[in-house]
Amino acid sequence: MNSPTPSLILKSDSEARTLQIGHAIGDAMTAGTLIGLNGTLGAGKTRLTQGIGERLGIEHGQIVSPTFTICVPHEGRIPFLHLDAYRIQSPEEVDELGLDEMLENGVSLIVEWVDLIKTLLPAIDLEIQIEAPAEDSRNLLFYGLTDNGQQMLNALKLKNLEQS
Repeated sequence: MNSPTPSLILKSDSEARTLQIGHAIGDAMTAGTLIGLNGTLGAGKTRLTQGIGERLGIEHGQIVSPTFTICVPHEGRIPFLHLDAYRIQSPEEVDELGLDEMLENGVSLIVEWVDLIKTLLPAIDLEIQIEAPAEDSRNLLFYGLTDNGQQMLNALKLKNLEQS
């Protein structure tokens, strides 16, 4: 993490709550945003992405884990790529995706397992670490790493999600 202290911590005790948090992120998202997700297997990275995608106009159930396909494009209010870095083997695989150019053209990017390729990516706007202290409990730690990321965090704070 670039920031030792998260700017925002939200708790989730259900998949529905994780989707709700994803909805709030999707509402705050702008074109060309890069969101990085980290967390163990089953922590909720894909569920959070589903919530984001629903707010961007992607039908429920259309977003699945891209572990075996690595990168899946989605067309919505903001087009975005859902990338899973877990199986990326080399920097060349990342280069071949042309992520810099896509972000410059307004395509947003959500990267699961971002720590594995962080040094190969343009500036990450918002990084989210998902911790799973128990089977039915998640802590989502948010780090706004750019002005855009900070604006997204401010929008999330205004939604008062801590109280939900």
